[in-house]
Amino acid sequence: MKKTFRFFPVILLVFIFSQACHAQVNEYFLGVFSNQANTIKFTIGAYPNTVNQSKRNDGSIYSAMRIAIVNNEHAEPIVWSDYKIYILLKDGTLFYNFLTNATTGEYACKYTVEPGSTHLQLVCFEKIFTGTDVEKIWLSFSDSQFLPLIIYKDEVKPEQDVTSGSTPSKKPLKK
Repeated sequence: MKKTFRFFPVILLVFIFSQACHAQVNEYFLGVFSNQANTIKFTIGAYPNTVNQSKRNDGSIYSAMRIAIVNNEHAEPIVWSDYKIYILLKDGTLFYNFLTNATTGEYACKYTVEPGSTHLQLVCFEKIFTGTDVEKIWLSFSDSQFLPLIIYKDEVKPEQDVTSGSTPSKKPLKK
């Protein structure tokens, strides 16, 4: 009986540790922006866990990351026109996305998001990086207007899909 009680805590610790190792953290960056009249009111999400590398026809490699623009149903259409996503890596490297030649689809850099709808875009970067390298993200409408996106973290069980846009938690991560 004594051996059983000594062995039980070891089994319990192994179980707890194995459960903790299987949980993942889903990080994403969000920004909610509007004007005073609320004619412009949208949410943008950037998802570093979707960063992947692709090869061009010439053999060079670039990184792509998914963003989502969600327009409020009572706002005017958003005309998205070559706006930039700036990324600061944990090593201090700062860079922004390049513009693609695509006129339709996920790689297009110019499009309209109608009220009450969502547009998914893949933004492309010359820099090779991973989602875990990302420290901060900004949206830039011009050379002098940078809007920070706030980092959120959700714990995700292995059976949940971490690449789909999850519903954000109510509390942003405090740094």
